[in-house]
Amino acid sequence: MSKSVTRSETTELKEALWTKPFTLTLLASFLIFIPYSLYLPILPMYVLQGLHGSLGGAGLVNAFFLLASVLFRAQTSRLEALFGVRKVLLFSGFLFMLSNCLFLFTDSLVIVLLIRFFSGACFAVVNTCANALGSRIAPFSRKGEGMGYITMVVTAGNAVGPFIGLKLAQLFGFVGVFIFCGIIALVGFTISTLIPVREEPPSEQRTEGSFSLRGLFEARGVPASGIVLLLSFAYAAVITFVTVYAVSMGLHSAAAYFFVVLAVSSIGSRVCTGRIYDRFGPNVVIYPSLLFLALGLFILGHAGSSSAMLSSAILIGFAYGAAVPALLTLAAQQSSPIRISAVTATYFTFLDTGLGLGAYLVGGVIPHVGYAGLYLALSPFVLAVAMLYYMVTRRNTFGRLRTKPEGVA
Repeated sequence: MSKSVTRSETTELKEALWTKPFTLTLLASFLIFIPYSLYLPILPMYVLQGLHGSLGGAGLVNAFFLLASVLFRAQTSRLEALFGVRKVLLFSGFLFMLSNCLFLFTDSLVIVLLIRFFSGACFAVVNTCANALGSRIAPFSRKGEGMGYITMVVTAGNAVGPFIGLKLAQLFGFVGVFIFCGIIALVGFTISTLIPVREEPPSEQRTEGSFSLRGLFEARGVPASGIVLLLSFAYAAVITFVTVYAVSMGLHSAAAYFFVVLAVSSIGSRVCTGRIYDRFGPNVVIYPSLLFLALGLFILGHAGSSSAMLSSAILIGFAYGAAVPALLTLAAQQSSPIRISAVTATYFTFLDTGLGLGAYLVGGVIPHVGYAGLYLALSPFVLAVAMLYYMVTRRNTFGRLRTKPEGVA
């Protein structure tokens, strides 16, 4: 009797999600994402107003960051194999903190661009490492819920960062912004030093250590990553141009609150859909998410009032907020646990690429079809992505979840 109780208690302990390591990982990730999201709207303003640069230079300041992120994110698993997860997490976190302080010591656009590239590389590694660590810590039976919380703190950081940055720039100028980011990154780095990390056995690390394409990307994660690339392409059109779209229609209040509603809806969906994913599987989350995203884009294309725009923000935020962690969990569960860093790197490299391509390419379409026409065209595009997901799930095992981790009898 006592033995049976002991086994039951042990199983419950193993399946606990809100452990100290998991909580610390979420907190560190949240603090790392605040400087990242804060600088996206602030640094272009700094280039134009503080450095008196051109619009081209203002665009490059984020392009350099994104380029470095795409190039270096895929290196994370190889670096972990060579040096260990803890060393990579702490060293990249320290360098990211340092990069946030370097803006205080230059007024040259060229140096700012170099700092952004350096910061993008550091952020890509520390962010991928932290996300992969959170995925390792979360128990397999609650993986969907755990990944939902991980991506939820990312969304929270993305919502808080720009708001804080704009307020600080108004009150204290750009120097105040740079000091704040350095402090926040330092606190995030300090918290990351408290996270206990269980390293993989050396034999497994050596397998990952040699340079190869497989060492950088995880093939089993490509189908889910490809889907999120296409969704991010559509989502980039929203986050990049919706403010200009709203202002062009005179909906200034909608422009101010759109991203707040988007973030709140996204956070809400990530909290509730993780458990649904764990209980019913990926399709129950992914298909409705794609339909809601298509509907939200359709309403946005027809929006003529603030209520319509904010209604579309609810749908788009909920849909994208549910689909991103669901597809990430699916990619992780289709791969070996020792390849989780490669899976995470593959996934977010595709996601970053979709955001970058979307922001760049749809800008050339708007002069021909207008903002409304763009969003109306993206609605059937998302439905086509849903059909693509259906075809991929029909042709192979992608989407059919394993019930336990690979290697468990």
